[in-house]
Amino acid sequence: MNPHEIIERARSGDKLAIAKILTAIEEDPYSNSEILKPLWVKEPRSHVIGFTGAAGVGKSTLISAVALRLAREGHSVAIVAVDPSSPFSGGALLGDRIRMRRLTGKVFIRSMSTREEESLPWKALLAIEVLEGLGYEYIIIETPGAGQFSVRVMKAVDTVVVVLMPGAGDEIQALKAGIMEIGDIYAINKADLPEAELTYSQVKFVLKGVNRRGWEPKVLLTSPIMGRGINDLINTIDEHREFAKSINLLRMKRKTRRELELELLLIEALRRKTQQTLRTNNEAKKIYEQAIHGETDTVTATKQLLHAILQKE
Repeated sequence: MNPHEIIERARSGDKLAIAKILTAIEEDPYSNSEILKPLWVKEPRSHVIGFTGAAGVGKSTLISAVALRLAREGHSVAIVAVDPSSPFSGGALLGDRIRMRRLTGKVFIRSMSTREEESLPWKALLAIEVLEGLGYEYIIIETPGAGQFSVRVMKAVDTVVVVLMPGAGDEIQALKAGIMEIGDIYAINKADLPEAELTYSQVKFVLKGVNRRGWEPKVLLTSPIMGRGINDLINTIDEHREFAKSINLLRMKRKTRRELELELLLIEALRRKTQQTLRTNNEAKKIYEQAIHGETDTVTATKQLLHAILQKE
């Protein structure tokens, strides 16, 4: 792969070239860092929006409606849809490509898998960097679902949209300690269903008095099937973007995201080096076997394995 050539093709909007760049970085970000360097930007160029919420609330359908509306208005939009991988096979359904097929040609879509219990992987964060470097105005991230503790998305994006659905009202108080503390916007999706107004009122009540650096989280009713609330959602996202700019929050968000990137990439590098050491270093393999068979404690084994890894380097 000629880095200069493929980057130029990607900058001209060639989706195949963009996909090849992302694939190369996913496979080995360390060996393919030369592709990333020319695309790296210091100042915020894109507005990064994270859609999160439990499975089944209609995130993909809502994202499709938002992205299609933005694209029709002439904006450049990219979507990174993260799907959970199977804990048994390691594969992922990547069903978002099916649900978002009507966006083909108008929006760049990248589906990627994530490990079990990992809401947002390092490769999704690097995908944001690439797409921002390519000049996309809006980058939308869909997480595979969020509960009280899966709130990593708030460290990675500029605006968090929490998607809920009618009937979830009884769970709102229980969720308050987690997902109800991360949203900038709350979309009560499938608003054509019964109990939509009740859930809307309950979420408004739970969020009453919440203020985050001067921003009061907004609650909206949306229904992609009926076309309801899509413009309101886009306008509120833009309103939050202008607010974030006014208090210099976007630069702070970039700093937070890159701190997370560094942490996750260091962990990934260590994981790969550990696997390599265990394949090639007999002493390390012996330490590993002793630990899993209970012949030595795992803390001591970890210290010894780290020493073996660093010695190898």
